[in-house]
Amino acid sequence: MLKFNSAILIISIFVAVAFGQCDPNWKPGQDLPGTNGSVFAITAWDPDGDGPQPELLIAGGEFSTAGDVTANNIAAWDGGSWQALGSGMNGTVYALTVYNGKLIAGGYFTTAGGGSVNYVAKWDGSNWQALGTGVNDTVWTLAVYDDELIAGGIFDQAGSVIVNFVARWDGSNWQAMGSGMGGGAPFVCALAVYDGQLIAGGYFSTAGGVSASKIAGWNGSNWQALGSGLSGVAYSLTVYDDELIAGGEFTTAGGTSASRIASWDGNGWQALGSGMNGGVRSLTVNNGKLTAAGYFTTAGGLTANHIAEWDTGGWQALGTGMDDDVWALAVHNSRLIAAGEFVAAGDIEHVNYIAGWNGSDWQPLGSGIDKEAYSLTVYDDQLIAGGMFTEAGGVNVNSIALRDGGNWRSPGSGMGGVTGYPRVYALTVYDGELIAGGYFTTAGGVSANNIARWDGSDWQALGSGRDDRVFALTVYNGDLIAGGNFTGGIARWNDSGWQVLGSGMGGSYTNVSALTVYNGELIAGGYFTTAGGVSAGNIARWNGSSWQPLGGGVSNFVYALIVYDGQLIAGGSFATAGGISVNMIARWNGSDWYAMGSGINQEVKSLTIYNGQLIAGGSFATAGGTNAKNIARWDGSNWQAMGSGMNSIVKALTVYDGELIAAGSFTSAGGMNSYYWARWAVPEVYEGDLNHDCGVDLFDAELFTQRWLDDDCMYNGWCYEADLNYDLIVDFADFAQLANNWFK
Repeated sequence: MLKFNSAILIISIFVAVAFGQCDPNWKPGQDLPGTNGSVFAITAWDPDGDGPQPELLIAGGEFSTAGDVTANNIAAWDGGSWQALGSGMNGTVYALTVYNGKLIAGGYFTTAGGGSVNYVAKWDGSNWQALGTGVNDTVWTLAVYDDELIAGGIFDQAGSVIVNFVARWDGSNWQAMGSGMGGGAPFVCALAVYDGQLIAGGYFSTAGGVSASKIAGWNGSNWQALGSGLSGVAYSLTVYDDELIAGGEFTTAGGTSASRIASWDGNGWQALGSGMNGGVRSLTVNNGKLTAAGYFTTAGGLTANHIAEWDTGGWQALGTGMDDDVWALAVHNSRLIAAGEFVAAGDIEHVNYIAGWNGSDWQPLGSGIDKEAYSLTVYDDQLIAGGMFTEAGGVNVNSIALRDGGNWRSPGSGMGGVTGYPRVYALTVYDGELIAGGYFTTAGGVSANNIARWDGSDWQALGSGRDDRVFALTVYNGDLIAGGNFTGGIARWNDSGWQVLGSGMGGSYTNVSALTVYNGELIAGGYFTTAGGVSAGNIARWNGSSWQPLGGGVSNFVYALIVYDGQLIAGGSFATAGGISVNMIARWNGSDWYAMGSGINQEVKSLTIYNGQLIAGGSFATAGGTNAKNIARWDGSNWQAMGSGMNSIVKALTVYDGELIAAGSFTSAGGMNSYYWARWAVPEVYEGDLNHDCGVDLFDAELFTQRWLDDDCMYNGWCYEADLNYDLIVDFADFAQLANNWFK
């Protein structure tokens, strides 16, 4: 009885409390693998040492996003996602290391986290801090030696001390290291610790006043030469097999021929095989092997695109390497990480400036669709996307991908056979199979001219296909209908094969780009002047035997068609329909054309229906006079924006798993990074929102009370969603969490 009275008291106390309902908005989007600009430095950093937090991979460079987060020139990868480090830097990060448990960044920046730092800064896990007054110019390299932080670069002053291109920080103050480097226009761009000495590489002819060609060692009090040094810049240094390894842009080391890489054993220099045909910019050791990276294409005479590894057997390539320069190497979670200016690595076309090597293949850090998407549909409870992309979720997909359970996968080997990128422009479901139309000559390795079908396991051709691109698909009277710029512009497919509908479309340039069914007739839109020989301004209807116009048609291209609220809706680049001003979108009631408010100010590319409203996507900035960036909704009377919209064109729309899905050429939705596709829905369910109406209120309290009084949950080991703390009983502890969310 006490439990019952307590539950009733709960309801009585909160009966007058209302919870503001939350509105649908854009959800956090799909990221793009890697970053959107060059990465020049990477290192591993564990924020809490031996504590429970995972080791992070830190990337620094010249970028503004990493994965799906804004990250100004520096970001952290935790093995599954990217994170920003505060507000980042106002310029390029060139160097990273760890000193006294803190992350240190150096480069060409004067602020970090909004505060003045002057080219070098430390991150304590929450905030960026200056190291004294910093240095007076760019920091190229960082290291730790004898419990001090060492910085090298093109600066000549650190704090108030003249240091000449290399300096040490003892935790409180900057100090010089002898008289630093000299000769010509000196700089230090590489540091390492070897045999108890700090080794500095770069471009200089003296170190501490001693002759030292491009490389020198510091013993704690004095600089010393390493033999006769190098003939060119040493860009990178590491230790391998008890020897110092130098990589750079030199051809001799100690007077011995050594092409861009050499080893120092404490007494003399030796070449590593025949070396590289281009500069070495980074070195590390991984799995007992020396790894070198840079802007070379051969190592030891073998093809090795920008990265290679060395052991007692000589040089070996790492897969097919990268398509551009590699600037940095590190090991994170037992995996080699490479970063630089490359976009592709191995077979993955878009890893975007950073990638991981698992011993046999290159893999992206992050996942997403790598290029534009043009079409969407749902097949076999899976979201299907088509476009010109080559990867989705880090998987090779070749213009078409399936999303199931939160992961992207490829249906077979996708599309191919054409010069450049094959494209999937249209998708539909016909006779239990997925149909894809576009620009390709193979599907799953099978010959298929611009249209193919997928039965869940294999791709098959539809006869001889179409002789040019397919832009639109639908089903009408049991036939598959295809539209495009192929001969005739429109055709149907059934057991008898392909047939043009009537004499097809005509005009100086014929293109059918939109199809739907309205009032028992097939509607075709695009760019044409005749349909079946009958005058038809870019839109026409087929009754099963002949073509007829829709009023006076529209004045320009029709890109999208749909039926909404009993009327046909057409979107495109037209200004008039039936002679009246409509501005890119219009409705047809079966006999006349009508405007929809004041219309939309630029092209409408796609249409769908979501939660009883018409959704329009395209390349516009306003809808009905309201700011609406590339996407808007129509409630039957007025246009409304959908959050802050997208930053580029919305080309496809559909509904999947209760969410509106948009795809196109955009890279952000609702102000969040969302590369080429995005989701619109109510926010994630609130804890305690038992009736899933996007609020915690009296109705949820009533359901909570019912669950509390339901002794069944005691016996079946499951207490519905009212067991908010997952202790297999519904009690006051759960109510405390419900009440907390009620008052948020």
